[in-house]
Amino acid sequence: MKTQFWTFLTILFLLISCNNQTKNKTTSLADKNSEHYNGPIIDMHIHAFTDGNPMLGMNHPPTLRGRTYKGVSSSIEQKEKTLESFQNNGIVKAIVTSGQMWFDDAPETILIADANKGIDELRNQYREGKLHVIAEMSPFYEGTLADDESILPYFKLAEELNIPVGFHILPGGPNYGFHLMPEFLGGMRTYNANPLQLENVLVKYPNVKVYIMHGAWPYIEDLKALMYAHPNVYIDVSVVNWILPQEELNTYLKSLINAGFGDRIMFGSDQMSWPQLIRVGIESINNVEFLTLEQKEDILYDNAAKFLNLSDKEIKMHKENLKNTPK
Repeated sequence: MKTQFWTFLTILFLLISCNNQTKNKTTSLADKNSEHYNGPIIDMHIHAFTDGNPMLGMNHPPTLRGRTYKGVSSSIEQKEKTLESFQNNGIVKAIVTSGQMWFDDAPETILIADANKGIDELRNQYREGKLHVIAEMSPFYEGTLADDESILPYFKLAEELNIPVGFHILPGGPNYGFHLMPEFLGGMRTYNANPLQLENVLVKYPNVKVYIMHGAWPYIEDLKALMYAHPNVYIDVSVVNWILPQEELNTYLKSLINAGFGDRIMFGSDQMSWPQLIRVGIESINNVEFLTLEQKEDILYDNAAKFLNLSDKEIKMHKENLKNTPK
């Protein structure tokens, strides 16, 4: 009888111990998932404007989150507030369209992007060390597809120079932008926004590295098919990380990660006239509760570092300089 009593106590102790370990493990995982990533960040989608750009001074209409944003009033203010946001949020690299205008202000941070020039001019710009990415390619606004004969030479040049292409499709401009700004967005059509338009390009130029700006939302199934077929296709999550409701962003990211593409999702803001959106976009990623800290790091830094072929030395420097820096 005494032996049975001690056996009972031993089993009870083991059950309690296992239960506590399970609770601790679950709590640790929950804590880990709720952690905010505070390391270095790469922003794959930034704009530098000149005075006269129609977006300067514009207040963003209510997003699908119901939030509005006050726009900067000048190109100087845009630059100063964007660079300040880089500093405050640990942005160590940024792909900046027309970035040659800001390059001297932050040469260690800015990678120059351009796509609004002729092929020969872009090639010369590259030779001068003033072109790192062909972006933002946005024939979508004119109703032109990626495999149009007028667009293909840009992909050919990118493959020749071994530099990436940033290709823009939906979402483009503010939600309901066609109705709000028909003079600027009159050519865009949702039926021209499917990411599968890149398929013929990727077959013709199989070595070109492409990232789809704004993540090809909402064509998630077609995007997964394209990423399955072509390992050189990445996305940035600019705009969708501040214009969509958080739950919709969560659903979109979860679908891609569940499909095995978590290593090809990159952060971007597309700050335009609203530099405060850089912070909003970062917070949106950190607020995705199912993401582990490692997955947040992948999206906010590691995937882009791989895509851009940053050296091990540079990656180590970024991570040592900004590790656990509060923001």
